[in-house]
Amino acid sequence: MNFPDVEKLQFAEPYWLLLLLLIPILLWFQSLKSNKTPSIRFSSLQNISSIRLTGKGRYLWIISLLRFLIIISLIITIARPQLDQSTEFIQSSGVDIVLAIDLSASMLALDMSDNQQGEVTRLDVVKDVIQNFIEKRKYDRIGLIAFSVNPYLVSALTMDKEHLQKNLARLRVGLTHQTGTNIGAALAEGINRLRPLESKSKILILLTDGKDEPPPPNSPLIYADGASKDGVKIYTIAIGTNSRTRTYLFDPSTRDLMRYTNGKPVVQVADYPVDKDILKKISFKTDALFFEAKDKKALSSIYDEIDRLEKTEIELKVNALFKDLFQWPLGFAVFALLLEIVLSRTLFMKIP
Repeated sequence: MNFPDVEKLQFAEPYWLLLLLLIPILLWFQSLKSNKTPSIRFSSLQNISSIRLTGKGRYLWIISLLRFLIIISLIITIARPQLDQSTEFIQSSGVDIVLAIDLSASMLALDMSDNQQGEVTRLDVVKDVIQNFIEKRKYDRIGLIAFSVNPYLVSALTMDKEHLQKNLARLRVGLTHQTGTNIGAALAEGINRLRPLESKSKILILLTDGKDEPPPPNSPLIYADGASKDGVKIYTIAIGTNSRTRTYLFDPSTRDLMRYTNGKPVVQVADYPVDKDILKKISFKTDALFFEAKDKKALSSIYDEIDRLEKTEIELKVNALFKDLFQWPLGFAVFALLLEIVLSRTLFMKIP
């Protein structure tokens, strides 16, 4: 048996539920009534003291319980419980977005750690911020690309946010089998995913903390020119506090963190320069913006700003459908009433 989703249950006339507030008052009157025990005069209490409550007498409370359940069920019935089976169809999508995330070894740097979270890598911070960004873009198609030397399609453009979050969670340094950086390759992959789409806005958000290493055969600006012709905006984000920073080290043999014999990760100081000039030029060519984030708060603000800038109207078609459920509490009330009548006239019948 499939039970309905609790979040989709509602009442057509919920004000009738205020009558449930009378239940405690009725219980109070019931307790007062039960305390008023009738008395009979006897010349001697010797025989009465030996009388014990029978098995049936111990269960007289069942009748009172049934009556209260009948009242509650009838109140719920007139409040008209319903199951919302309405559906939404997106007739016109908003913005198509591709998120390109750097997975080079420099994303293991620890310069964005804080006192609350302790030691966290740049990639940890980025994943946390992007998770919130994805949740906000409810009606947009979003794709996910990871890149180092070569780009890696993590998720094609989709509106399935749960699928996106699962794929975002599996991002790690070493996923693309290399640890260098090729910004142009990431741009090419993202633009190719957006170019054929007929959407109101096409957005590529590229986040990196480095520069092209090894030097690519073609300048990333070539891809920025192509993006501009295809109507694709490229927002670029440079992250990190300093080029020289404490960092975990990547072990290519295990494709994981380099560790000491006791299992603790190796931490050293490394120099990770970022090419901010090329990122600025890429965004400028596509009529977008360049951002720089040195901590989690700044990075969150950047994605909030992009979220604010890239808004379009969404056309929704809603099919309203509500299934009445009043027959269930009504049926229970009728059953409880019949049971109360039968028990009152058989097992719990009172003789005047």
